Amino acid sequence: MACAQQWDTLAVKTESLSEILLVRASWQDPWLNIIPRGEYPRGEGYTRTTFTIGRVEPTTDEETWVELAPVSAQHLDGHCSTTYNGVYTGYHADNYQPEEFGLKGPLVCQKELGQAFQSEEFWEKYFQALEKRNRKSVINRLGNVYMQYVPKASANAAFTWYDGDIATQSPPAGPTMTDLDGANLPTSELTQEMLDSTGETLIEEGAHVPDSNGFITMGDQGPEYPLLIGTWMSKRLAINNSELRADLNSGFQSRADVNPVLRRMGASRVIGNFRHVVNPFPPRWRVTNNLLVRVPTWVMSTNATYATKGQVAIINPDWRDPSIAAYEGAIVLSRWVMTEEVLRPVNSAPGMKWDPLNYFGAWQFVTGNDALLGFDDCTGVTDPLKNFGRHFAQYEHALKPMYPSYGRLILFKRCANSFDTITCS
Repeated sequence: MACAQQWDTLAVKTESLSEILLVRASWQDPWLNIIPRGEYPRGEGYTRTTFTIGRVEPTTDEETWVELAPVSAQHLDGHCSTTYNGVYTGYHADNYQPEEFGLKGPLVCQKELGQAFQSEEFWEKYFQALEKRNRKSVINRLGNVYMQYVPKASANAAFTWYDGDIATQSPPAGPTMTDLDGANLPTSELTQEMLDSTGETLIEEGAHVPDSNGFITMGDQGPEYPLLIGTWMSKRLAINNSELRADLNSGFQSRADVNPVLRRMGASRVIGNFRHVVNPFPPRWRVTNNLLVRVPTWVMSTNATYATKGQVAIINPDWRDPSIAAYEGAIVLSRWVMTEEVLRPVNSAPGMKWDPLNYFGAWQFVTGNDALLGFDDCTGVTDPLKNFGRHFAQYEHALKPMYPSYGRLILFKRCANSFDTITCS
């Protein structure tokens, strides 16, 4: 009997090996900074409802006011008679539910650690990689639900907005893009005119109020919203609108208080009402059977070019290719769109006590049969002396919608690569 997913990345010293282990860096999106975090109330069940009180405004901008008049034959009640116009209020209720996600690492044999080369340093780097992988799962989920909740627009001549989807059950794995399929597909790159229109709409929705954390600030041209945008598209907008660009190096002189926030989010420039937060790995889609389908950014590879042992993540060639992943998204960020509520486990109750649990994604190393039995990748294997072990992590949270209209997802066309050339003379 054997296990299919044993940790097979240790090196055995049969030749001269370098003492230095190199590590590839991983990009961290700003979702963990932008989404507020709280706690899901204990004992509140599996479904909660959030209420958003709607605006109360007059339905006409020219209401009828009546002149005051004394009591007379024409005005029997005169000044003592007042017409009262009705005022109506309402709210919108949204349901949201807790959800969970679990991860398990490959199986590790304790006996191998004593014979393999640099096993402790390999283990340290392996565990660091697990931590990055764990965070990435949470970051991806926050970003996908955010894009599900907020309104969406397609970069075409109409540039029409479509409502976001706040479902009564857990959001799907990725944002629903059906409103942008077919005839509504983007036909253009993102333009500053589209962003200016978006900024105007956000102001009308009430998303322009500066927050105490400095994510939304007031600039020379009004409110400045964080825009999570791909590197290439950000450069294109900067080149096409150089007269509007404000580099943040000089922009900090009058607003030094927001400097740490901008640096933490990786903002690089301001154009119009948008502060560009450059994302080297923006979300991209392809069209399959007239439907938008998300193209994964990464793929795991065992190709000898990248991995001589185990598997490593490489950038998906389809994600890079504009002829395949033809559409890209830019996201207007707001801390008011939703809140993440993490569940707190009950580790003890009167007359009973469990081993401490953690629902915040902390890795726990489990040894013996608990790491083997019940998993498809290990059948018929038992470990009474606990020589084997593996990491497990679980994450439980609920994503509470607040003001989804304060954020946006704009889908635009990626133009095919076409480079200027200089002919040698």
